[in-house]
Amino acid sequence: MPNISVVMPCLNEEKSIKTCIEKIQKVFKNNKISGEIIVSDNASTDSSVKIAKDLGVKVVNQSIKGYGAAYLQGLKSAKGNYIIIADSDNTYDFLEMPKFIQALDNGYDFVIGSRFKGKMQKGSMKPLHKYIGNPFLNFIFNILYKTNFSDTHSGFRAFTKKGINNLDLKQQGMEFALEMIVKVSKANLKSTEIPVNYYVREGHSKLSSFKDGTRHLSFMLGEWLK
Repeated sequence: MPNISVVMPCLNEEKSIKTCIEKIQKVFKNNKISGEIIVSDNASTDSSVKIAKDLGVKVVNQSIKGYGAAYLQGLKSAKGNYIIIADSDNTYDFLEMPKFIQALDNGYDFVIGSRFKGKMQKGSMKPLHKYIGNPFLNFIFNILYKTNFSDTHSGFRAFTKKGINNLDLKQQGMEFALEMIVKVSKANLKSTEIPVNYYVREGHSKLSSFKDGTRHLSFMLGEWLK
């Protein structure tokens, strides 16, 4: 049984997925980790799946479109005691995984990487997101849920399988990332935040600034009112 599972959602990421997989494999090798890589493909039409399979990676298919749908499918297949998730567009550096693993080894159930505490490559985040959108959503989240996160929307995360299995995650869209941290906070899981670096993505972004921001705010408030 692998001790660590790395789950990556994928939708037409042929420009970056090879780099991501090779970084993960390097961490596994250098740290003598028994690990698995799971690519959850969301109906890619490019060569992403072929690249992943050629590198010996497990690929699961999710025909239902959505960020959360892809993750939910991938997490079903994860066998590791620790699970690490991040996008396959190379915006996050998988070579930073040992920091997440160390935090889990130290007893944390949930670890999130903060881009605001790390270094952001020029052009990696739109000014609207960096100076207005993310800070505003972080501020509202911390007030509502009495937390102190600096980057609630970071996609680089790690958690114990036992901890995440009790959260009953369901959201199939971009709200999945927020649902996870909302339920982690409500469940009082032992959590921490570590600095991570953030880079310009390779390929096309799937985000819609106003639409996704509004949906996240609505979801955040709806969960708080329950």
